[in-house]
Amino acid sequence: MKVFSENTNIGLRHLRAALTVMEEGSFSRAAQRLGVVPSALTETIRMLELECGTAIFDRKTRPVRATEAGQAFLEGARDLLDRFELSLTNLRQVGGLKRGRVAIGAAPSAVLTPLSQAITKFRIDHPGIDIVVHDDVAERLAGMVVNRTLDFALAGPGYESAELEKRKISEDPFGLVCHRDHQLARSSRPVILADINPEDVIALDGQAGIARMLADCPELPPSLTIGRIKTFSTIAQLTLISRNAGVALLPQHAAKVIQSDEIVFRAIADFRLVRSLYLLTRSRSSLPPAAERFISYLPVIDPRTKRSMA
Repeated sequence: MKVFSENTNIGLRHLRAALTVMEEGSFSRAAQRLGVVPSALTETIRMLELECGTAIFDRKTRPVRATEAGQAFLEGARDLLDRFELSLTNLRQVGGLKRGRVAIGAAPSAVLTPLSQAITKFRIDHPGIDIVVHDDVAERLAGMVVNRTLDFALAGPGYESAELEKRKISEDPFGLVCHRDHQLARSSRPVILADINPEDVIALDGQAGIARMLADCPELPPSLTIGRIKTFSTIAQLTLISRNAGVALLPQHAAKVIQSDEIVFRAIADFRLVRSLYLLTRSRSSLPPAAERFISYLPVIDPRTKRSMA
């Protein structure tokens, strides 16, 4: 059952006026506190009482007191205003970036560069914002952006959807990744594809974006994409390489993921393959304020110069 008409003109202004009268015990003092003339305050309370169908204040008492029905009403009004003020404060803190949460998806190689630098700078400026990082392959990250599990993601190519927008933020050239004691790490001359022994290759599972890029590259011999050892992540690849168990073809940033001095990245003179890293956002929805601000800390490729802009 509806107590008030949907067309009621009663609002927070009326509740604040009534509570002020109760607190001051006087219409004139309440009017002064609210910065209105007494007649305007009296009319506000009259409208409220008319809508409620009963008196809220006993005007014959000095100081003015609430009626029994008015007291019950004002207790509810106080609770309503308190919750409204709390909600408004929380909303202002979110809008003012004093509190909030950013959910970020990232390919493992994007966590070190550029994500870690952006997080460090963002945290200095906005320490009240919580940050969640979910690292995964591009397809799953893109799906999580579409279904709103993530605010945005940093990922390579591999997922196309009308629900996603992509902005290129970096380009990462492929090369040979090997142990520092490997003969190709110590070689003084440029490395070429013919120098790489297929028996030494540690390959990625074919579902990974990097593996598909290598498999689709016409200038790369198929023998260098198969590998006697196969892993399901670049972390596993790099861990094995750090123990001199083999070599891999990886983007340069991916080679730095585990930050090991044992691992060396070498350009390949006759091999040109670049993995682009994209910022993925939903195409038909706005980002929360904290996520929007965080993105401003990320580099973006200038389409005119093809260079990254901080």
